[in-house]
Amino acid sequence: MVLNDSIQSSLDVSYPAFEDSKTIQELLAFMSREGLFCVPVCHKGRFSGIVHLDELEKAAEGAAEKLRDLNFPVTPSATADEHVLALFSRMGFFPETIIPVVDAETGDYLGIVHKERLFMRMVEVFHLAGDSMTLELEVPAFGLNVSEVIAVLEKNDATVLSFGSYHPSPEGESRVLCMRLQVHDAYHLVKTLEQYGYLIRYAAPLSGGDDEDLREKALEFIRVMDL
Repeated sequence: MVLNDSIQSSLDVSYPAFEDSKTIQELLAFMSREGLFCVPVCHKGRFSGIVHLDELEKAAEGAAEKLRDLNFPVTPSATADEHVLALFSRMGFFPETIIPVVDAETGDYLGIVHKERLFMRMVEVFHLAGDSMTLELEVPAFGLNVSEVIAVLEKNDATVLSFGSYHPSPEGESRVLCMRLQVHDAYHLVKTLEQYGYLIRYAAPLSGGDDEDLREKALEFIRVMDL
C-alpha cells in the first residue's frame, strides 16, 4: 500500500520494455509500428538504458544484430520509493518524456513514469489550476515568521492552499512568499494587506466576476475610505 506520494504511485508498468536479447530489427519494427521514440532496455531484468528510434535506425545499417551489441550510455533512473517532489530536483537529467524506475536494492527494472503525469501531479498538489488566487508578497529575508503572514490571511477569510518562497535578488535582502489561496473577496484582501504594510508584487485574479464587478468593488472601497 502506498502511504505517501512516492514514484510508485505514478508507476506505469504497461509501457513496453525489452530484454537486450531482442534483435534490433524486431524492436525497430515494433517501435515504428507503435509510434514510440524511445523504450527501456534490460539485461536479465535489470535496467540497462534507453534506446531511441534514430539510434536503432543507424544501428540497423551496421553489423550489430541484437540490442546487447549496442553500447548504452549511463542513463539516470528513479527508485520506486523516491518522493515525487525529490525527483523534481533531478528532472533536468531526464531528457526523454519517460523516466525509468528501478528497485532501490536490486536495480531490477519496475516500469516508467511519464513526465507529463508528474507535472500534472504537481498541478494537483499545489493547486495551480482552477480559480484559486495567486499572491506574491515581498517580505524581509529575516525577522519575519511565515506563520504571522498566514495568520493575517486566515483572519481575512483566506485559506492557504500551497506555499513557496524565493529570493528575488542574489543579495538576499528580501524574499518573496508565493501562495495559492482560496479567498472569498480577493480585492478586499489585497487592500487589507496593503494597510498592514505588506508589499504586494502580484495578485490575480482580483475578482471572481467580470471587470464591471471589479470596478464596483473599487468604488465601494473608495467610498469607505472617504467616510
